[in-house]
Formats: sequence, structure tokens, C-alpha cells
Amino acid sequence: MTRREIVKSLNQMGLTKNQANAAVDAFFGSIISALKEDKKVFLSGFGSWEWRQRRSRMARNPKTGKAVALGARKALVFKPSQVLKNKLKG
Repeated sequence: MTRREIVKSLNQMGLTKNQANAAVDAFFGSIISALKEDKKVFLSGFGSWEWRQRRSRMARNPKTGKAVALGARKALVFKPSQVLKNKLKG
């Protein structure tokens, strides 16, 4: 599903296109600003996003086969809620 499809869905629910665009922008903007502040974002019944620290490790360049050192980094992780998992199972 794309951003445009979300706006179209909100438009079909009765919002104007401008209102739908503003709602989508506000929703994603608030998620992004919370993640920038290293806060965990939790949407009940859907899931959560959080930053996790990854350790440095050795990896391989798939093209050359040479060992490459990867430094420690932060990774954004999404964890679906149990409610979402159950709904997707059918």
C-alpha cells in the first residue's frame, strides 16, 4: 500500500484530499519525530518501532568474497503486535 492509496482511502471516508494529506503528513511526521528523539513508537493492535544497537562484526563482500569489518550501528526495528499477527493468520 502506498501513501497515495492511504490518502485515497481517507478521502473515501469523507475527508477532502487536502484534509487526508494533512492527516497522513501529521501521522507520519509524529512517528518520525518520536523516532528521531530515540523514543519507542507503539500503536496498540498494530506494532512498535524502536532503535536497537547492533554490534560491530565481520561480513563478506558477496562479489569479491573479501572479509569486511562492519562497525557498530543503530538499526530501526519493527515488531508486529500479537493482535496483528493473529489477524494476518486468518
